[in-house]
Amino acid sequence: MIKASLIILASLAAVPAMAQSAPAPAAPVVATPDPATLAEARRVVAHLVPPGIYKKVMGPMLGTIMGSMADNIKALPLRQIAEMSGLDPKAAAALDKVRIDEVMAIYDPRWQERSKLEMQAMFGAMGDFFTTLEPELREAMARAYANHFTLEELGDIDRFFGTPSGDKFASQFMTISADPAMTDEMRSMMPKMMQQMPQFIGAAKKATASLPPPRKLQDLTPAEKDKLAKALGVDPKSLRDPKSTI
Repeated sequence: MIKASLIILASLAAVPAMAQSAPAPAAPVVATPDPATLAEARRVVAHLVPPGIYKKVMGPMLGTIMGSMADNIKALPLRQIAEMSGLDPKAAAALDKVRIDEVMAIYDPRWQERSKLEMQAMFGAMGDFFTTLEPELREAMARAYANHFTLEELGDIDRFFGTPSGDKFASQFMTISADPAMTDEMRSMMPKMMQQMPQFIGAAKKATASLPPPRKLQDLTPAEKDKLAKALGVDPKSLRDPKSTI
């Protein structure tokens, strides 16, 4: 199911492989915080992001949340998934009574076990990866806090975190989203969000309606085709137009 979920999400966010990218906006100029404020911000962030927290967040906790989302997705009629992926509503209507879980049970009888193991492994690996980035993430977070809070304000926050209540708050700041109150609400929201997905996609299409359509291979010059093939690391003869867009 994790593969199916990722495919669904990818199809919703898909962009043409050959679309020309707009120039990246200039990075905003951020003033360097004074050393005292930055030092205080680092003390605050140390309470909020203790060592190992990202593995805890990206591992079991995120796996639980994504598992709840997957449970909702697998019970959806295939018609809704097809419409979200861009299939014509009339063609999708024929799939109205077909459920993903019923199809997958035939295609792969152990798909639920396979999906659970894949999800656990994937988020576990992500947790390991983010653990290696914790020092950089803490420093970035400290600079952000120093940009938004004064030295006095950061001192107040640090003193609060030094109290039993503050320490408890800080220790659960990153993991409280895994509380059943949150995961149950997310589970109930998922079907509503899926029902609105055609409207979301429609809004995205409307926003780009004034733009010219992405070019196709037939619109490219031989030099552009060669350049594209080189960028993709493929033979120019193997280039194909993207099959779908949002």
